[in-house]
Amino acid sequence: MSVRPPALGAPDTDVIALCDSPVDHVVTALLTAAVMDVTGGVVQAELHEDHVPVVTGLPGLVALTAGPLPTAFGTASFLRAWARRPGFRLLK
Repeated sequence: MSVRPPALGAPDTDVIALCDSPVDHVVTALLTAAVMDVTGGVVQAELHEDHVPVVTGLPGLVALTAGPLPTAFGTASFLRAWARRPGFRLLK
């Protein structure tokens, strides 16, 4: 996932983890949300096609793009809300 800072031209912050278990995915999302609490910005998270209906309507969702690899843009509250959903997984 990439955190896009609020100021244009500022560098992105990437949070990358090798997630195997469901706990790994949740911890990575919560760590990213904590980074966003400090840096601000918007997360860019690529999605599986079947995750689109799951994230649609979550609090903090800023934008959702379609295409071969759908992408959600959201706030830290979006990440926390998504991570609470049953079966939450990040795209590998």
